[in-house]
Amino acid sequence: MATSIDDNAADEKSDKSIWRLLNIRCTRIERKWSGDMKLGLIMLAAGNSRRFGSNKLLYEIGGVPMYLRTLHKLQKAASELGNCEIIVVTQYEEIASKAQESGVRVLINSHPERGISSSMQIGLAAAKESAACLFIVSDQPWLTTETIVNLVHKFQSEHKGMACTLLNDKTGNPCIFSRKYYQELQEITGDKGGKQIINRHPEDVAYLEIEDAKELVDVDTLYNDGRQ
Repeated sequence: MATSIDDNAADEKSDKSIWRLLNIRCTRIERKWSGDMKLGLIMLAAGNSRRFGSNKLLYEIGGVPMYLRTLHKLQKAASELGNCEIIVVTQYEEIASKAQESGVRVLINSHPERGISSSMQIGLAAAKESAACLFIVSDQPWLTTETIVNLVHKFQSEHKGMACTLLNDKTGNPCIFSRKYYQELQEITGDKGGKQIINRHPEDVAYLEIEDAKELVDVDTLYNDGRQ
């Protein structure tokens, strides 16, 4: 039976569709968290917002409270990566209540005056069985889900003990620490967070370069909320 040109074109189109579908599936598999144990995703939301003048995490950007924008992106990333546990560390009842409603684990920081390191250590203690922990602050409302996922992928592909974002040679959040650094994280103090450990072991850090500087903007005052 003769095969027409139209039939060949249809077959070629079908083959291309199949390969496109396979490529999409392979990409999704590659972006999954491949660790044998869970990846802890720890959202830090206990800051006192001294410079902002009120609780900046409740400040709405695009009609959504800042902390909730971060949480939603973290949840999307967790769904894409798989085998993750989200933990929110906060001192605020409203944030705790909303986070619990969304099904994530919430821990209270009763001493936020001790700095961001105290929140990191509270989250870390709860996620100590995880193979690695990603720490994300709640005042970077323009950070994307894609960047979170790409950072995890970078961490896995380069087989380093840590990973963080990088913009113009300056390290930033989020950051990831493997279990080998948990003890050092438990020993830090104040508001420097894990950056001091990253600076201590630069050879063991995977860096994800950020193209859009706005993603790493911390909203510290009403005047840098992206509208001016």
